[in-house]
Amino acid sequence: MTSAQATTTANRKSRGAALRDVRRSQLVEAAKTVFKAVGLEGASMRVIAAEAGCSTGAIYPYFQGKEELYAAVLATSLEALRDEVKKAANDLQPENAAQAGLWAIFDYYRTNPDDLTLGLYLFGGEQPAGLNNELNHALNTQLRDVFDLVENSFRDAGAPDPAGKTASAMAQATGLLILEQTGRLRLFQRTASELFASFLKSL
Repeated sequence: MTSAQATTTANRKSRGAALRDVRRSQLVEAAKTVFKAVGLEGASMRVIAAEAGCSTGAIYPYFQGKEELYAAVLATSLEALRDEVKKAANDLQPENAAQAGLWAIFDYYRTNPDDLTLGLYLFGGEQPAGLNNELNHALNTQLRDVFDLVENSFRDAGAPDPAGKTASAMAQATGLLILEQTGRLRLFQRTASELFASFLKSL
């Protein structure tokens, strides 16, 4: 094979990989739309394929079932969340980085409420719904990586019980966002942001 032929072959492979990535992303977005509307149990590969504008068979080279698609939706969300936390805490002192990281998580889920809803469907309760142990482990590892960014900042700042502080803040943020999304927070005449800021001051 000549150098020119090798370059042509490499370019074709690169274009093919790029097209596969685009197609995979389209399938994940279509699945997210369906899961948002009907949940994991109500979704089907046929409905997801219709949303993506393709045949059911066109999905299987990328995903073996709706559970893998659900995991891919959550994995994409957690990757974006981790990027936001890293960006928010970049170049800050540890004590400020922890607070900035927590605000990044709060703001991400407030801006992307569907991601919170889908994430809680997996992480809420005693068992993950519809996902095998391998998929569940991979997602929990991603989630743990996000928590570690905040927890390590607390630890570097010398704060006592960094794991407890991180867990408490996540519980507070999740609860406030759920109350806000369901309209229940209006009963207290306070916003989720106000209450979360107050909590972080006490933390």
